[in-house]
Amino acid sequence: MDPKSQWLSTIFIAACLGGIGGWLTAQQQLQEPLVRLNLVTPVFVLDRAKLIQSIPPNANQEQMAKIVDDWQSQAKKLSDAGYLVIDSTAVVAAPEDVYVQHQTR
Repeated sequence: MDPKSQWLSTIFIAACLGGIGGWLTAQQQLQEPLVRLNLVTPVFVLDRAKLIQSIPPNANQEQMAKIVDDWQSQAKKLSDAGYLVIDSTAVVAAPEDVYVQHQTR
């Protein structure tokens, strides 16, 4: 085996071992946070008051019913996906990113 091939083999083996060592270290460091994350139920906050305020004043009964049905459908989808869905009237404090934004059409 020539010296160049031996040198490349050594580098390749060192890179593989370094990659495996890095992966094992990352797995070990992330194990506890991932276990804790699995114990936490994610929460979404739906703001019913803001939804009602967003309904146009000239909306008819069908439009209002559709908006409310869409809101309830969105809450059901989140619930089915494993999220706890609460109304903002029960929230004392929450970061903005947990609020579900009402999409106007």
